[in-house]
Parts: sequence; structure tokens; C-alpha cells
Amino acid sequence: MNKKGFTLIEVIMVIVLLGIMLPGIMMYFIQGVKDSVDSQRRTTAIFLAEGLMEEIRSKRWDEIAVINATCSNATLPLVAEEATRNLYNDVDDFNSVVGVSPPQNSQGASLGAAYQGFSQTVTVMYVNPATLDIDAAARTCYKRILVTITDTGTTETISLVSLMTSY
Repeated sequence: MNKKGFTLIEVIMVIVLLGIMLPGIMMYFIQGVKDSVDSQRRTTAIFLAEGLMEEIRSKRWDEIAVINATCSNATLPLVAEEATRNLYNDVDDFNSVVGVSPPQNSQGASLGAAYQGFSQTVTVMYVNPATLDIDAAARTCYKRILVTITDTGTTETISLVSLMTSY
């Protein structure tokens, strides 16, 4: 019996056992790394959606400065009256933001390569107070804003919804 170290048979047995166990253990680590990338992209999409929604909510409710009590003089259809993003001054203008990739900042400039693989879409519609998710197809005093950011690599979408009133 050799008390100074391991025998060749013992070393081979350890190598064989590690060769059997390591691939199974490494599979969990690899999956964890892949999942962390998905989380990072999802967080980026949420950041982009929140930023765009804040930009929209900072604008006026309508192009017309003085809206009557029933909102019957509000703008219809809900389209962009301004030609470029840096001139948008009311929430209706953002209806022209459809599938913009890469996303843009409030001045209409691309956010750059860091956000390649994401697209922005905005839908603004009049809704009735009783059915806040169905297009009213007529002027009401409520506008529903839907901001959608799509990760074009995974086709996962992040959507934020907000309601604005003329009051």
C-alpha cells in the first residue's frame, strides 16, 4: 500500500466520475447564463417602454387648445399633425410611431446600436369610460395609449397602457 499519493487506478476513477458528472452540472450553469441575457433584454425593453410612455404623457391631450365639455371638437382621426418627432406636441402625434427600429429619442434620432433589435409602436385611440380597451371610433373625453416595445430577436413584447382624459 502506497501512503505517499494516489494510485493510477484511483486517478482514472476520479477522472471518469468527473467526466460523467460535469456535463450535467454545467448544463445548469449554461442555462442560467442564457436566462440572464433574456432578463437583461426584457429589462431594456421595459426601460424603453417606460421612457416612451413618459414622453407621450408629457404632451397635450389634443391639438386643439380648448376642448368643450363633450370633447366633440377634439381631433379626429387620431393622426400626427406634425411631420417629425421633435415637433410632436400632443398624444395623437405618436400614432405615427409604428415599428420604429431601432427606437428613437424624443428628437427623432436613433438611440443607436445599443438598442438594435428593438422596435417601438404606439397606438392612441378614443375609448368609452365603460370599455377602456375597445376603440370607440368616435370622439370621447378618454384616450387610451398603448406603447409596445418588441424584441425583434425573441419576438417578445412589452406593452404599457395608459389612459388620458381631457379634464
